[in-house]
Parts: sequence; C-alpha cells; structure tokens
Amino acid sequence: MALLFRKWLFALIIATGLIHLVTLSADSEPLHWVFKLAPMLLIIAFAAGKSGGSRLYATLIVAGLVFGIAGDACLLMDGDSWFTAGLGSFLTGHVLYAAAMLPRLKRSWLLALSVVPIAAYSSWMAVRFHESLMNDSTQSGLWLPVLVYVIVLSLMCWLALMTGNGYAAAGAVLFVASDSILAWNKFVHAFSAAGFCIMLTYFAAQLLIACSIGSGGKRRRTAAGRAQLRG
Repeated sequence: MALLFRKWLFALIIATGLIHLVTLSADSEPLHWVFKLAPMLLIIAFAAGKSGGSRLYATLIVAGLVFGIAGDACLLMDGDSWFTAGLGSFLTGHVLYAAAMLPRLKRSWLLALSVVPIAAYSSWMAVRFHESLMNDSTQSGLWLPVLVYVIVLSLMCWLALMTGNGYAAAGAVLFVASDSILAWNKFVHAFSAAGFCIMLTYFAAQLLIACSIGSGGKRRRTAAGRAQLRG
C-alpha cells in the first residue's frame, strides 16, 4: 500500500511540475503560486515518507526541501529584498544538504578530483556576476550574498559527488545548472526560455535529492549479508 501511495505521489509531482512548466507564460499570479509550490509540497511529502537509511540524513534533506519551498515563495514576490530573502532560504537549504552528505563521503581520489571542474566553473560564474553587478549601482549590494551563495552551492555539489550516491550527485549538479541559469538570466543576459529551463532543472534537482533518502541502503545490507554468509 505504501509503495502504491509513493508511486501516485511521484506521478502527481511530475504532473504538477509539467503544469507549471506549460503555464509559465500565462498571466495568472494564482496559477503560478499554486503550481510552483505544489510540486515542492509533494516532493517534501515524498521525501518524508521514504524509509531506510540514516534518520539524520532524511531529516536534514527534508529540512532542506522545506527551506527550498520557502525560497520559492520569496522568488514569487517582486523586489531585490525578496530575492535576497529567497537566496538566504536556498542557502540554508544547501547548508542542510551539505550537512546531510558530510558523514557519507567516500575516500576516492577520482571523486575528490571533481573539485577541480566545480571550482573552475564557479570561479568563472562568480567573475561574470561580479562584473554585471558592479556595473549596476542598483544591484551592487547583491554581490556579497551572491558570492557566498556560489561558494556554498559549489561545496554542496562537491560533497554530493563525494558521497557516490547517484541521486544526490545528479540532483546537486542539476541544482547548479538551475541556479546558474537563474543568475545568468537575472544579472548577465536575459533570454526567453530561461524560466522553463530554470524550473525544469530545479524540480528535477529537488526530486532527485529527495530520492537519495534511503538509496544504497539495501545494497549495503545485501553486501553485509553476503559477508556474514561467507564468514
């Protein structure tokens, strides 16, 4: 019964997310509020209902998702103050994700080397954002919050890759893509498909991170069982 419920919940997440993507160009504020927040509410319910794995990990991921939906609500409002509030909310979410992933890091030089492309990419993006923000006196005050956000997001992405958890890693990479598009569209150069690309990668990122709860636990238990049998 629980498995059937999760399948229906997963289907509802996909359906409401698609409705939001299709109606992005509609001139209806209530529609945007409902179908931007509904997928996240369902993702939170999906994550909270997952079993297996570390309880601490699940709690931190669910808490990160809650700060994510708070950030979504802030970004639905107009003005730089709401944007900064949203940035702070997402930043807190990334700190919670990073805290969840820290105990799961694998000792792998190959995974550790992923820090090189992540650092190079985030540095390049930070330079571009700095140029754009400093050239606009009305937005120059956002530079420090944006820089802190870039650093924390990059760290979270690297930690996710270091866990070796495919769901967490893919979700973190998609989160970087989503936020990169959002920031580029806002600070550097606006383009028509930005909203669709931002939300597609964002919903996918949050759903994959939610799916990382309990993933890998069955495989570890099976491996432990085989070792016990051999012993």
